[in-house]
Amino acid sequence: MADVLFIPPQKGPITKFSTRALRSGPLWLMTKDLGILVTVLPYLPLLFFPWKRRDKQDNHLRFQSFRDAVIQALLLLIELVLSILVLPALVWTPVILFIAITVACVLLVGLLAWPTQGPRIVESTMDKRALPQQYAGERWVFINGICTGSSGLQQNIDRLSLLFGRKVLGIHNQSYGLISDLLECVVQRCLSYSTMDARVAYEILRDYLVDKEVKKVVLVAHSQGGIIASMVVDHLLAELSEEMMGKLEIYTFGSAASSFNNPPKTSATQPSPCIPHIEHYANEYDMVPRWGLLYAVKSQLTNRYAGNVFVRTGAMGHMFVDHYLNPIFPLPGHQRNDQVKASVRGGQMNGDGATNGHRLEDADQYLNAIVNVDTDTETRRTKAEPKSVVHKRGKKRIAAGINGHTTPVVNGLRVDDADAIEARANMIVVAPTQGKKVKELSRMWEYLDGASPLD
Repeated sequence: MADVLFIPPQKGPITKFSTRALRSGPLWLMTKDLGILVTVLPYLPLLFFPWKRRDKQDNHLRFQSFRDAVIQALLLLIELVLSILVLPALVWTPVILFIAITVACVLLVGLLAWPTQGPRIVESTMDKRALPQQYAGERWVFINGICTGSSGLQQNIDRLSLLFGRKVLGIHNQSYGLISDLLECVVQRCLSYSTMDARVAYEILRDYLVDKEVKKVVLVAHSQGGIIASMVVDHLLAELSEEMMGKLEIYTFGSAASSFNNPPKTSATQPSPCIPHIEHYANEYDMVPRWGLLYAVKSQLTNRYAGNVFVRTGAMGHMFVDHYLNPIFPLPGHQRNDQVKASVRGGQMNGDGATNGHRLEDADQYLNAIVNVDTDTETRRTKAEPKSVVHKRGKKRIAAGINGHTTPVVNGLRVDDADAIEARANMIVVAPTQGKKVKELSRMWEYLDGASPLD
């Protein structure tokens, strides 16, 4: 049985959590990000391991996949050499010559990476007859992560289509090698720089969300795609109505994002988030989420990171299909019996071998694993106090307000009262999740095999 650590979503008043960009300057954030990246470098060799032979559906032996792997290896080698030589060259080489060499190296990396970079937007190649009319109002979008060529993106979205029975639109986050991709992650996280793929994702998601014919938008992101998703969501939250944002669901795997916003609705009588469902999946020894998701959630306790977090303890690897989809959502016959049974919820089998809205009873070990709730992180969150950029350390963060204004009110309660209520809530937030299976806390699995959640 798989071991799964469950980190409950953040609980607390609005004033307790905020993104780190609102508490530190970009230069300090970049310095800190690079420092954290250095500490997780020992996990670098585990990014691609354990190496697994892909099944036939992945077309592992296709020429494009092999070509992309060779190019990524060459880019890594070249960028490693350049990283070692850059400081000596900066010291000993004349400025003009250094600039010329730098430009030549950038052109060389771009030229090598060019064959792996196909169109920015691609579609999965699922059989059209496998798309029931009932899903016509759904839009599924995928943003890939680091070191992914066009063929890898196509394989990823084809696998998602095969798993969930929906057409998937892929947005290509183009790669220029592992080191270049990681540096781009630092720039995106610390400077909120919207690369071309982020701009494309924003426009596509915005158009889907404002379209009245679209009832649901599911965004799936892997690795660096988590950063892009986080930035795009920030813009969408600032521009679209709560009703439009309520169509969106987000699921990330091995996310490199350092924060994730999801403010409460202002129109709701009961506290509820603008985006109804956000889930994050990570492997414990995957270097990328240890630098992104896991560090942000477990170490930066007052940093805002919305959503449920599921961690496969003891697991390694960062590849989207091999190390995430296969262990978590295996294909029929891959790690479960071909003879499927109806769900314990009484689902009836349909023509595609799925149930009427729910996962099959003999699903893989991951979904049936009883979660270990991360009580330590929840306890430290409850005790943590946000660092103020206005008041000195040791002083009351919010007293009579600033410039004579009264204490802010949240959902009809003074912030001081809300603090006390949320502190009590934090003491019992773990209890409802103790003893539960992954499938009882996760939502994404309910889309498997062309099914849908009841709501």
